[in-house]
Amino acid sequence: RPLTGLLSQDPHVEGTRRARWDLVEGAPRWTFDRPSGGWDDPIRVRYRLAITAERPLNAWSAGLDEGLLYAPAEALFLVPTMPDLAARHAAIRVRWNLPRGWDAFTGWEGNAFYGTRTLVKTNILAGEIVQRSVDACGLTVELGVHGQWSFAPVDLAGELAALACAARHRLGVPAVDRFAVSLVPARFPMTSGNRNGPHAIGFVHQVSDGDPPGTRLLAHELVHLWQQFDGPAWFQEGVNDYMALRLAHEAGLLDEEMLAGQLEAIDSIYREHPQHADWSFADEAREALPYGPSDAYLAYRKGALVGLSLDRELRLRTGGRADVALLWRAMNARAGWGHVQWTNEEIAARASALAEGSVSRFFDRYVHGTAELPPPADLLANLPALPEPRPEPNVLGAVAAFLQATFDQ
Repeated sequence: RPLTGLLSQDPHVEGTRRARWDLVEGAPRWTFDRPSGGWDDPIRVRYRLAITAERPLNAWSAGLDEGLLYAPAEALFLVPTMPDLAARHAAIRVRWNLPRGWDAFTGWEGNAFYGTRTLVKTNILAGEIVQRSVDACGLTVELGVHGQWSFAPVDLAGELAALACAARHRLGVPAVDRFAVSLVPARFPMTSGNRNGPHAIGFVHQVSDGDPPGTRLLAHELVHLWQQFDGPAWFQEGVNDYMALRLAHEAGLLDEEMLAGQLEAIDSIYREHPQHADWSFADEAREALPYGPSDAYLAYRKGALVGLSLDRELRLRTGGRADVALLWRAMNARAGWGHVQWTNEEIAARASALAEGSVSRFFDRYVHGTAELPPPADLLANLPALPEPRPEPNVLGAVAAFLQATFDQ
C-alpha cells in the first residue's frame, strides 16, 4: 500500500522546534518537543495539504503524551482509530487553520477537538467547502460538500433533515440536536459512509455523474446516530439497514415501489451468498474475513431481512401496537442507566415482552439458525398500520430498570 502522508508541507506548531517524523502502526507521526515555557492554550497547528492518489491522507488527531504533542495521520480504512485518546486527552484545545466551512466537517463545537476518531473520515482535506444548514423539527443538519457535483447541496441538506425528522418521530429524541454531515469525492471507485463521533457522519463517494450517495446509504449512516446501544452486528448494521429504508419511506424519499425494490435487491444478495444456508450470524463472526464490502456479510444483508421479519412478527402479534422501532426505543432507553451492550438473548427477551409472548422460535430459526427467510414481498403483505410512537423515558430510575429487566425475563 502507498505510504500515507503529506505531499506539501509538514505540520508546524507555533512556538516549537521542527518536528521529528516516524511511523506508528503504519501511519506517519510528527512529534514536537514540549516548549520550555509549556504549551500555549490553545495550541496552534498550521499545515497545508495537497492530496494525490499516490499519497492519500485521511485526517488528524491530536494529543499530549508524556510532554510531547503528537498528530498521527489515520490512513483511510487502514489504521485503527484510537478511542483511548479522548479519555486521556479530552481537555486539549487545538486551533487548526483549515479551509472555509471546515466546522461542517468536524462535528465539534468551537475550537475544542476531542480526537476520539479523526476530524473527518475522508481523503480530501484541502479546498473550498460548500456549506448548507437546515433547521427542522428542533434539529439542525449542517452539510459540508467538497468537490464538483451535479446536485444542489441545499436539496441534499433538506433530504437529510427529512430523514432526521422521521427518525426523531419514530425512534425518539436523539442524544444531540445538531448533526454535521460531510460529503467528498473518492479517489477510487467506492461509496462509503462512517459515523465520526456523537453527531457527525462523513461520506466518501465515487463521482461518476455528480450524483450524491443513494438514499439508503444516507439514511443508514444517519440512523446510526440514533443508536445509543451496542449490539450484535446483525442488529447494529442489518436491522439498521431495514430501519433506514423504512424511515426513508416515512420521510417521503422512497415510495412503496422503491422500498420494495430496495428490499428485493438486499434479498437477492442474501440468497446469492455462498454460506447463506450454512452460516448463522455467530458462524459468520467466527469464520468470515474481518474486513470487506458490506454485501459480503450476512450480518448486513440477511440482518436487514431479519429486521423486516421481526418488524412483521411484532406488528402481527400485537395488532400493530408494537414494532421494531418500539424495540429500538426500549434499547435506547436502557442506555440511560448504563445498559449499552445488548446480547441476542437480551434482545429476544425485550422483543418477547413487546410481543406479549415468546419470540424464541423466531430467534432460533433466523438469528441463531440458518432457516431461509421468506421473500420481501411476502413479508410486506397484509401488515397492520404502523403504531403511533409511544414516548419512552430517556433515563430509567433504578426501580423502573429493575422492574423492566424482571419483566423481560
